[in-house]
Amino acid sequence: MKYKLLIITLLAVVSLSEVHGNNEYKVLVLTERGGQHGSFTDAAIKWLNIKAKEINLSITEINSAKQISAKYLSDYHLIIQLDYPPYTWSKEAEKAFQSYIDEGKGGWIGFHHATLLGEFDGYPMWHWFSDFMGGIRFKNYIASPVDGTVHVEQAQHPVMQGVSSSFVLPQDEWYTFDRNPRPNVKVLANVDENSYRPSSNIRMGDHPVVWTNPSKLARNVYFLFGHSGKLFDVKDFTTMFENAIRWALQTADDVKTSYAGNYASKPRFKALIYYSEHVEEAHVTFARQAVGFFRKLNYGKGFELDITTNLTDYPYDKMKEYDVVIMLNDAPHGEQQRADFERYMREGGGWLGFHAAAYNDRNTKWQWFVDFLGGGVFYCNNWPPQPAKLEIDNPQHPVTQNLPSSFIAPESEWYMWKPSPRDNRDVEVLLTLSRDNYPIGIKDVISYGDFPVVWTNRKYRMLYLNMGHGDDEFTDATQKLLFVNAFRWVVSRRQQGDPFLKR
Repeated sequence: MKYKLLIITLLAVVSLSEVHGNNEYKVLVLTERGGQHGSFTDAAIKWLNIKAKEINLSITEINSAKQISAKYLSDYHLIIQLDYPPYTWSKEAEKAFQSYIDEGKGGWIGFHHATLLGEFDGYPMWHWFSDFMGGIRFKNYIASPVDGTVHVEQAQHPVMQGVSSSFVLPQDEWYTFDRNPRPNVKVLANVDENSYRPSSNIRMGDHPVVWTNPSKLARNVYFLFGHSGKLFDVKDFTTMFENAIRWALQTADDVKTSYAGNYASKPRFKALIYYSEHVEEAHVTFARQAVGFFRKLNYGKGFELDITTNLTDYPYDKMKEYDVVIMLNDAPHGEQQRADFERYMREGGGWLGFHAAAYNDRNTKWQWFVDFLGGGVFYCNNWPPQPAKLEIDNPQHPVTQNLPSSFIAPESEWYMWKPSPRDNRDVEVLLTLSRDNYPIGIKDVISYGDFPVVWTNRKYRMLYLNMGHGDDEFTDATQKLLFVNAFRWVVSRRQQGDPFLKR
C-alpha cells in the first residue's frame, strides 16, 4: 500500500521501514533556498536524503506555497515547513493547509522561519497560523547567532525519546515573541537565556523553543531553531527531528493499535464537532480552544472524535452515525443542512450547543430551530463581556449535581431571550444568571429580567450553554466541570443500558 507524505523543502526519497514496514510515505517539504538560512536547508536536505532509506519516505520539495491546494495536499502524509515563512501563501493554499491541520489529514513539522508572524513584505499576518503557533506574533531575534542550552521539559513525549535532558545548540537566531505561547500549546523544551554565548539582552524570560498544539487533529511539532547547518552535527537535534518524523507519520490506525492493550478496539461512541471560521473573531477564538478541550477529553481514545468546519460534508446519512453533534459557534445554514439536522434530532440525535450556535433573530426564518431552543428569540446582551454570578436551578440534575449552588463564571457575552425559555413547559432551566449581577454591562446594560444560561428541551436529547465568547471560557475549573458534565449527560441519554455504548 502506498502512502504519500508532503514535506515543504525536501528533495529525496525517505524510508520509514522500521516503523511502518514496507509502506512508502510521501512527504512534502517546503523550503527556502539560499539566503541566510541556506546552510540549514542544504544540511537538512542532505540529512533527509540519508534518512530516506531508513524511514521509507518519498520526498517532494517545493519552494513556493502558491501551488498548494486541497487536491495537491491530499497526496501527502506529512508536511515539513523547512524555514519557510507563513506569508506569500495564496488564499487557496491557506485554506487547504488549515483544513489539512485542523482535520488531521496528515502530520506537520515546522522550523524557525515558520513563526515569522506579523506584517512582512507587504503581506498581512495569517491569524489562523498565529493561533496554531499559540497566539504569538514575532517580536525580535538575536541578529548575531549565539549558542544556547536547551532543556527538555517533556522527556516522555515521543519527540524527546533518547534526547539528553539538556544540550547546546550552536549559532542560532533565537526568536522572541509578543507573548508566551505556553498557555495555548504543549511545550516540550525551552532555552536557558542565561546560557547564550556570547551573551544577549534580547530575551523573553520563559522561552519555549519546541512545542506542539494538541488542539489540532494533525500531529504537529514546531522547532524554533533552524538557522545554521551546524545543527546537524548535534546528535540531540537530529534525534528530535527523526523522532518528529516518525511520530507525525503515525496514522489513525497506528494510534488505535497502540492503545489496543488498554482500550476496546472500537470507540464506545462518536462525537462530531462543528464550528465556523467565518464568524465573529471572539467566537472563533472560543471554538478553537473548545476543540482542544474536547480533544483532551479524548486522551486514550475513549471515543471517536471528528471535527469539521463544513456541515455540507455531513448530510443526514453521515450525521446519523454520531451520538452527539457539538456546535461551538454556528448553526446549520441553507435548506438542506437544516433539513438534515432537524431529521437527525427528531430521530434521536444528540446536540450540545454553545453561545452563538443558538443565535436567532427575525431574519433566521427557521421556526423549527426556534421551537427546538424553547421558543425564545435573541433579545439583547450585555457589553462588553464580563464575569457573572450563576445560580443553579436544579442541584439534583446530572449536569449540575456536583457544582456549587452558585459560582462566578468567566467573562462572556450573556444573551437574553424573549420569551424566556423558562416559559416553555418542555424546557428545564439548569443555570440562571443571578439577579445579583444587575446592572450588568457598561456600553449595553441589562438591569432586569429572567436570564437562563443553560437549559434542555425535554423533547430532544440536547443541551444549550450560553458560554462561548472569547478566550477566558476555559480558565475556570467549575465551568470546565460543567462542560464535561454536559457532554457526558447528552451522550449518556443515548440509551438506558451502559450510557456510553455506541449505537
